[in-house]
Amino acid sequence: MKRFMSNKANAIYSTAIALIFALAVYNLFYNLGNFQIANYDEARHGVSAYEMLQNGNYIVNTYRYLPDYWNLKPPLSFWSVILGYKIVGYNALGLRLIAAVFGLLTIMMVAFFMLKKHGKLASAISALVLTTTFQYLTNHGVRTGNPDSLYVFFFTASVLALLLSGKNNKWIYISGLAFSLAFLTKSWHAFSIVGIIGIYLILSNKFRSFRFKQWILLISCMFLPIMIWGIIRYQYDGATFFKDMVAYDLLRRSSNTIEGHVGGKLFYLRIFFQFYILWFSILFGAVLVYLNKNISFKQYQLLTPDKKAYLIGICAWVIIPILIFSVAKTKIRWYIMPVYPAFSVIIGVLASRVIRDGKRAMKIFLIGAILMASGAYELNIYRYVHHDYPDPEQTLIQQLTGKYEMKGRSLFDYKRKKEWPQKIVLTAELAADLHIDDGNFNAFLRSDRGLLLVQKQFYSKKFLDTHHLRVVAFNKWGYIVGKVQ
Repeated sequence: MKRFMSNKANAIYSTAIALIFALAVYNLFYNLGNFQIANYDEARHGVSAYEMLQNGNYIVNTYRYLPDYWNLKPPLSFWSVILGYKIVGYNALGLRLIAAVFGLLTIMMVAFFMLKKHGKLASAISALVLTTTFQYLTNHGVRTGNPDSLYVFFFTASVLALLLSGKNNKWIYISGLAFSLAFLTKSWHAFSIVGIIGIYLILSNKFRSFRFKQWILLISCMFLPIMIWGIIRYQYDGATFFKDMVAYDLLRRSSNTIEGHVGGKLFYLRIFFQFYILWFSILFGAVLVYLNKNISFKQYQLLTPDKKAYLIGICAWVIIPILIFSVAKTKIRWYIMPVYPAFSVIIGVLASRVIRDGKRAMKIFLIGAILMASGAYELNIYRYVHHDYPDPEQTLIQQLTGKYEMKGRSLFDYKRKKEWPQKIVLTAELAADLHIDDGNFNAFLRSDRGLLLVQKQFYSKKFLDTHHLRVVAFNKWGYIVGKVQ
């Protein structure tokens, strides 16, 4: 009978986790290449990755073929976009492919960790929670060409490895290495992991058992890859990049509000309420039920050192990033994205224990709440992946894709007075390796192989005839014209 029940439980879990992973694949990859490129970060990363390929320089990120001292990130996230371009081509799918893959790997990693540490039910619940976390998927998240998906993967890997180090210190070196990769993806943001590792080692008293060689090995795993990149980068532009990294991306971003990203001390709590209120409610309810029945200070004192360390690590995973970014003056909603895997772990642990040990009515209520929350968020995700708002300027330029006679030309704008939007720069590069030119209409007329972007209100047949131009592409927004050869 035990064997039969075990086989039945395995079959149920295998079916449930397969369905959840199938749902994750749908949420992550459906229509992934059909969404228009977002301005700023996604476009900026895409431009740098594309130009790294064209320049053959995989260390220095550029924007419009000049070193980029605004996007002050190490190169790992650019390399992930490059890999996507290599696999599926120069398009929006290539821009986002590897981010989506690492989003799926993060969900699978959490599910596997939970299976080994907390059992089948906890594993399935955690995977379902993370799969239906709307902000994690959409808001600068794993369905975009931003570095956050790769960063969250390494952040999660680092903390999970840290939690596994209770009985085997070898895992802590993997945690340190994952930190270094997180830093090489998103720079100073990764130092939240250093705080988590430090709190874990100190409050669990594990640091007392470390010998000198172990400290050297841990520090090497954490910082040697970063130092190697730093030495290589220094060969190209000296200390310029690193000065800006410290002065702007660390000190100014922490001590001042930059680029209009304002918010008070409760900014991130409001973000959770906006994007996560249903899962937050289940988390809060499960915590209350579980604490009421299972936890007291006396019971905490009776925990083994390994279990105390584990509990400390989980708490630090949530508290440290929220605390650090709440204190920082610049507030951006996706800064706290690494805590979503942590929340999914906590919800999985507590909800599974309440379902397993609680009264029948409580079990039914909690299962219903989990299904309702996942269904509600999945409906939002479904609406999101099925609806895009095309950018007519981008779709016009994308018509040049595959027209090899247009490749490598300069693109001018008839009336643009402001700086070119970054999404248009990337669209032009991906479509036909077009080089954006800041010159006006007169500069276009002096160009031999230029193309001109003309909004509909400035276009007429007389305009074409007067300047001996021909239409290359058009849509409801406007026209791309070139000289008659």
